[in-house]
Amino acid sequence: NRGHEYWRPEALFAGETVFVVGGGPSLRGFDFRRLRGRRVIAVNASGFDVPWADVLVFHDYEWFAHPDNRRLIDAWSGLVVTFSRRAKAAAPDRVRRVDCIHRPTFPLAHVPIRVGHSSGQSAVSLAITMRARRVVLLGFDMRSNAKGETHYHSSRPLYDAAHAAKTAPVYAESFLPAWKGWHADAHSVGCDVVNATPGSALTEFPAVDLEQEL
Repeated sequence: NRGHEYWRPEALFAGETVFVVGGGPSLRGFDFRRLRGRRVIAVNASGFDVPWADVLVFHDYEWFAHPDNRRLIDAWSGLVVTFSRRAKAAAPDRVRRVDCIHRPTFPLAHVPIRVGHSSGQSAVSLAITMRARRVVLLGFDMRSNAKGETHYHSSRPLYDAAHAAKTAPVYAESFLPAWKGWHADAHSVGCDVVNATPGSALTEFPAVDLEQEL
């Protein structure tokens, strides 16, 4: 049964504020302990810095397959959510696969959810589907910094200079346009999405001061 391949998102965040932690270079030096006690979704390698987060989200099988990341996943105490068929097949009891499609609205607490063009965007979609009242974006720079870095964890496997050079042009070409309309669409289902990333190229959502959000 095809439906058995997929996990049905629950209303885990009903009425709450959720911090979605991306990997942008603006997070270098951030004290992640400040997020303890809050609802958090970690995206990809940010999970190493917030291992107590409610949810770890990833898209790519390549990321899942790296030994360092597999150890993170195996030790994760919360939910591990993927959109990868191969990752689900490789670890059927460890990861939960969510069905996602291109759609103009956000379904609430059911699938398929609205797909994003990146793990971070799909993580935001998941938070909205799980009934978050407010979603705060951290590390969603959506561009490289002055050093050409696209991620604060550039020393980790899969995030080296070659990866940054390949990723940087994709922001303007694909990732940023894919957010168009998401602010109004999220608001229409009762969720406010705000961006607490200093200097972010993502202007779809209101920019807020992280200190005030915390």
